[in-house]
Amino acid sequence: MRSSLPALALALLALPAAAHFPECNTLAGVGKARCERHMEMYRKCGELKGDEHFKCDRAFLLANPLQCTGFAGEDATRCAKEIAAFQSCEPNAGMDFMKCVRKTTGESPMGH
Repeated sequence: MRSSLPALALALLALPAAAHFPECNTLAGVGKARCERHMEMYRKCGELKGDEHFKCDRAFLLANPLQCTGFAGEDATRCAKEIAAFQSCEPNAGMDFMKCVRKTTGESPMGH
């Protein structure tokens, strides 16, 4: 058992970046849009560590807000709420921006 733990750890480290995300095609509406945006953001910012990672995430999110025109009902409400939160939380740096958005909307802008 003990000798299999290092092998398991190496196998988990070898998983592709896609394992970081749920299958976006199983989602719909705002959830799917956030998932797809997060996948793009991960490709751009995933290699960065610490504060640089969170600065990159914030810049990416602000440059790529959800497009609310295609949503109806509850998804339209959730989308509009995120757009308003991005505007009010924009002065916050790095991780504080994401925390502010989550606190304001009750949802993660990351889709998870």
